[in-house]
Amino acid sequence: MHTRTITLCSLLSFHAGMASGAEPIARSHIEISATGQETVERSLAPVGQLGHAPSGSATAEAPFGTTPDFTVELRRQISGLAIADLDGDGRNDLAAVCYISNSFPPYEDWRDMIFFNSESGLENTPSWISNEQTHSADVQIGDVNGDTYPDLVSIHGGGLRTDSVQIHFGLAGGGVNTVAGFASATSPNAWGTSGLLVDMDNDSDLDLVTTNQGSGVNQPTRPMFMFRNNGMGLESDPSWESDTYEISNGLDARDITGDGFPDLAVAKWVNFSSGIYYNTTGTPDVFQSLYVPNTDADKGAAFTDLEDDFSSEVAFGGDPTTIYSLVHGAILGVGVTNPPFTGPQEVRFFDVDLDGDDDLGEVHFSDGRAHLYLNRDGVLDTDPAWTYDASEVGTSIALGDLNNDGRPDLAIGYSGNTCIRVFYGQAPACPADLTGEGDLNFLDVSAFLSAFGAMDPVADFEADGNFNFLDVSAFLAAFGDGCP
Repeated sequence: MHTRTITLCSLLSFHAGMASGAEPIARSHIEISATGQETVERSLAPVGQLGHAPSGSATAEAPFGTTPDFTVELRRQISGLAIADLDGDGRNDLAAVCYISNSFPPYEDWRDMIFFNSESGLENTPSWISNEQTHSADVQIGDVNGDTYPDLVSIHGGGLRTDSVQIHFGLAGGGVNTVAGFASATSPNAWGTSGLLVDMDNDSDLDLVTTNQGSGVNQPTRPMFMFRNNGMGLESDPSWESDTYEISNGLDARDITGDGFPDLAVAKWVNFSSGIYYNTTGTPDVFQSLYVPNTDADKGAAFTDLEDDFSSEVAFGGDPTTIYSLVHGAILGVGVTNPPFTGPQEVRFFDVDLDGDDDLGEVHFSDGRAHLYLNRDGVLDTDPAWTYDASEVGTSIALGDLNNDGRPDLAIGYSGNTCIRVFYGQAPACPADLTGEGDLNFLDVSAFLSAFGAMDPVADFEADGNFNFLDVSAFLAAFGDGCP
């Protein structure tokens, strides 16, 4: 059995229970999301076994395999992942932030982590662990204080707090300080749900926008914040906040009006409409300008240009994920995804197959599935081209080169015993490389002719069970295309 809470009443009930110290019934295995908005409950099984065995599926064009290439076997509740070179050695590392909830069985460690990379690969056990053990909701990486070293910016919740933003600053010798060197002091206090580092005012430094919610029956909502950067770091008390108090979670930025300033896409929970905040002066409008035509349980927002036609689209993760076109000041639905179950925890656009256009990735909390939808010359798949169905609940995704081969890899975060899985990017298949050498030459032609003469299925390039000129033609075409 699993349930997904999608009502404000359910959210308030969770917050009230958390505030009063109420414990979940110890008859089931219970997982609760970082915002408290979703709950999965199943009959009690051994820890980490929420039901089925993990499994994957992929079409021929998908750039990832159906089993993970790297896993982290630690019992953690991952809320956010980021991939960046955090120690200056030329290899990307993996940052993971963690949260705590009333999940059962209880979690005993929720410190943030960095898995550093080396010639031998990612660490299985993190050598960097934050000094603080707080409820983290999201993570961003960027040079905030202008010293050229990447900083780890974490967004915090778990209740109302003034320090919803903390920063662990990068060190000159490489690495990151384990003690936070910055904490916000917001008024009003808030439960931070997500953040985005972006230069909102075009002054060449990174500002921070955060989405927020409230806590408890009487204070369920909060405004969004923007912490402006003064060239040396972020202000501790945000100088901008949205006019309305809502429950928001997930945002992205892109200049959709052509005025040079990035506008904001913001996902919002039930009873509130996701949409767009314009930014025409370097400071976002306090009022939302564009609204989606529903109040779905959205989580996650992502901008793209699917057709590479200099017009923008935006996706909001909902039931299901919906893609909208932004044309002449209007927001128009142009497509939806069709996964087996809906309700993403996070959505991202990124070019997973290096063909020059953005593909869509999403991860689901309720069923533990992660999906990829390929962009085929401007047309996004409706059904996922790649799926990994985990036994744990899914929480976050990130894309970046982790094995230093020049291809993007996919990292997925979970709440459970296996808290991170990484899938290494794979080069597209080269069907004419019958010798498996990675390049095409006369030996492949000879191998094809021998297989064709023997009516070996490897030479049936038309896959119709016949061996004729069509197979020769298909082989020659594949040979002419070369290997990726």
